[in-house]
Amino acid sequence: MKNLKTKLSVIVLTVFMFASCDNSKEEISSPTVQMSFKGNTSSIAVPAGRVLSNSLEFTSGTIKLVQIQFQAETDEADSIEASIEQIVEIDFATGATTPDLSGLTFPVGTYSEVEVELELLDENDQPSVLIEGTFTDANNESHPIRFEFNSGETFEVEKEGSITFEEGASVLAEVTFDPAVWFAGVTMEELSAASKNNDGMIVISETSNPEIFDIVADGLDLATEVELKF
Repeated sequence: MKNLKTKLSVIVLTVFMFASCDNSKEEISSPTVQMSFKGNTSSIAVPAGRVLSNSLEFTSGTIKLVQIQFQAETDEADSIEASIEQIVEIDFATGATTPDLSGLTFPVGTYSEVEVELELLDENDQPSVLIEGTFTDANNESHPIRFEFNSGETFEVEKEGSITFEEGASVLAEVTFDPAVWFAGVTMEELSAASKNNDGMIVISETSNPEIFDIVADGLDLATEVELKF
C-alpha cells in the first residue's frame, strides 16, 4: 500500500529532555508538554442520504503507534530531532494513552517549522487502527460497523510559522483523529450494500468490503486537526 502522508494542521513540540539534566548548569524551568489524542465520536452525515438518519457514529476503538519522531528548525535553519520508540496504544473514545505521554520537557526557544511523524504499529496481524460504531440507514435501522487498518504506514505532520516556547510554559498538544474526514467519500448507497460478517457487522478492511476500504484509506491522506493550547 502506498505510504500515507497525512498533512495535519499542527503545532507540536521539539526535542524532549527528561529529568536527567546537567545539574552543574543553572537550573531553569523548562516548558512542559502533554501530548494527548482524541477521536471524533460525533455523528457523521453520510453523502447522498435521503433523510437525516443516514449517519455514521464511531464510539470506540484503538490506534497503535510504534514510533513518534519530532523535528524542528530554528530561524537559523538549525535542525533538532528526537524520537520516542515504543508501542503507544491510544483509546479512540477517551484519548488515553498507554503508556502515559505527559510531563515531557523541551528547550526554550523560537522555531520556524515543526514536524512530527506518527508511525503505526505493524508487527503482528492485529489492526493498528480499529474503530467501531453504528451505521444508521435510510430506514432508520442501525447496523454495527468496524473499520480495520493494518499497516506500518507513517503519518507526517508539519507546521510552519513562528512558534515560541517560553520558560515555564505548560503546553497541551492535542491530536484529533476524525473518521468524518476518512469516510467523506463513502456514500449511503455503498454502506447500505456492504456485506456483513456472521455476527451481522459491516467490516471495512483490506479483505472485507475492499472497495469501501480503499476510499477510507485514501481519506487518511486528508487533514486531521491538531491543536496547541498554552
